[in-house]
Amino acid sequence: MNIDDIKERVTDIRERMPEVRDRIEAWREDLELPETQTTETAAGAVLIGSGIVAAIINLLGGKRDVWAWFLPAILLTGGAALLIAGALERREGRIDAAEAAVRAELDSLDPIARAKVLKEVAEQQLAKLGVAPGGAEA
Repeated sequence: MNIDDIKERVTDIRERMPEVRDRIEAWREDLELPETQTTETAAGAVLIGSGIVAAIINLLGGKRDVWAWFLPAILLTGGAALLIAGALERREGRIDAAEAAVRAELDSLDPIARAKVLKEVAEQQLAKLGVAPGGAEA
């Protein structure tokens, strides 16, 4: 590999940097937790980790009584509850955003087009549920 090949590769990399940065930024946005849920998620992860450590200590210590396993069970359950609550809250936020986007799109349509779209969506959803239009079971 000579110096011209290296210069050409550096030029190619420089030209692709904005694309790479955009992809990394999109990836970060997908993984980023909203500010209100980071503490909840971190606390859940800490509780689960503590529960696992307590369970390992019990296993290594040979503890078999129910009371010895009470603390690990509480820690694991509490951590799982916090993680699930955070996930449900994130899901609710995504649902709200999608609903707002759909409502904005529907509001941009004229009344007849809006009614047609809503009718078709309702019929598709009823078909998925196995209910024929008009209320009869399919």
